[in-house]
Parts: sequence; structure tokens; C-alpha cells
Amino acid sequence: MSVSYLLKAADCDTTGPETVLRVVGTREPPARMVIQIAIAGSASAQLQGRIARDAPWIDLDAVHTKSALFHIDAVQFLRVIASGVATGASVSAWAVWGW
Repeated sequence: MSVSYLLKAADCDTTGPETVLRVVGTREPPARMVIQIAIAGSASAQLQGRIARDAPWIDLDAVHTKSALFHIDAVQFLRVIASGVATGASVSAWAVWGW
């Protein structure tokens, strides 16, 4: 599902079995996005993206083992895959528009 569709369709925070969406604005995504990955404890996080629902996921950056903040070109579909998450550790990721 495209980011612009999600932002237009949701008017409040949405949490479900497979989706957590925090409403942060209603603008169309610009050319750049800011990604923040927060890792507390021992874990790895891999940012992946694709340009269409039926396209394969590709790695957009190196595997992160520490918290990071960086800019990327806007991508319609994004996900962060966490692996090697130790007991008591956590991984969170946010994407915001970089104006």
C-alpha cells in the first residue's frame, strides 16, 4: 500500500495484528525521507524497500547493529527486518518526510 494512501486513509493512530501506523502528517511524500532506527540491546536491523507490491524486496542500506539516523530517496514500500534480537532488546524504526 502506498504511503500517500495510508496517510490519506488514516485520521488517527492505527494498531492491528500486522500493522502499526502512527499518523505524523498528511502531505504527499517528497523526494527524500528520513529513517530512524533505534536499537536497544543486542540486535540487527535491515532496511528494505520495493517500488511496487509485486516487486522483490531489496536491501537499501547496510545492516545496522546500532541506532542510526539517515536520509534516503523516497520509496513507496519500506520495511525494517530485525534479526538476532537478544532477550530484553528492542528494535524500532520510523520514516518521516525530509523537507
